[in-house]
Amino acid sequence: MDGKADLHTHTKYSGMSKLRFIRFPDAVSDPVEVVRAAEKRGLDVVCVTDHDTIRGAKMAEKVAGNVEVVVGEEVSTADGEVIGLFVNEEIPRGLSAEETIDRIHAMGGLAIAPHPFSAHCSSLANLLFELKLDGVELFNAFHRDGYTNDIAQRLCENLAVAKTGGSDAHAPMMVGDAYTTFDGSTAEELRKAILQKKTWFGGEYTSFKNLVWLTTLIMLKLQSTITLSLLGANRPDDTRATREVYEARIISRIISLAGTMVFLTPPINFLAGVAADKLHRSRSKVRWLELAGPDR
Repeated sequence: MDGKADLHTHTKYSGMSKLRFIRFPDAVSDPVEVVRAAEKRGLDVVCVTDHDTIRGAKMAEKVAGNVEVVVGEEVSTADGEVIGLFVNEEIPRGLSAEETIDRIHAMGGLAIAPHPFSAHCSSLANLLFELKLDGVELFNAFHRDGYTNDIAQRLCENLAVAKTGGSDAHAPMMVGDAYTTFDGSTAEELRKAILQKKTWFGGEYTSFKNLVWLTTLIMLKLQSTITLSLLGANRPDDTRATREVYEARIISRIISLAGTMVFLTPPINFLAGVAADKLHRSRSKVRWLELAGPDR
């Protein structure tokens, strides 16, 4: 297998994420940056899979060069997230996983279960064994905890679907950290390999350095957007994250701005990364012991 494809990447059009009561942009990549990063990593295909939108993917498709772009969407279903690849229209969030998959297939797309047993992302878990999926993500580079991927690999090893990998990149330097291998080099050959269940995965976990850099970039982006909104400037872009900032109450924006300043004060960003890593690892270990521990 000589072809490489990153099946799971995000752009700035992925909206907002939430950690307890704190809301922040989910990703900072411009679609052009995702394509250029994929080229630098030597990928043949990159799938842009923003949360509940194909806007970023469509923009990336227009600037594709040496790397082919597959339009995708990571859909927030009522049962957990499902990635639709080779789709041509957005699938609304909140539907059941079964209906979402049916809609993906109806437009000739492929349905993949991302981070299927994640302890901190909305995932299908054991429901995936009842669904008509085309693939399951057995290696997600962003899930650095050491347990999430192990659960997926143990429980889905004999599942009759394609086995895939993806970076789950939320910033350009993460693109290609993990990838799917397949025979060929084109998007159509990737599609055929997934349908024939002849794929595998490779890559490495996102580095701690890039994790800290990602959170720093997110805070810088949020800080810049809040400042512009408080100064009465026009929106710098038309993403959901930017719209949400501009529509927030002034007091909320001021508090959030102060929070970004505190976070960006060294070594707080580094310590926050350490704390997040430990928290995710702890939660994932509990899930691992429940579902795929050493005696299972």
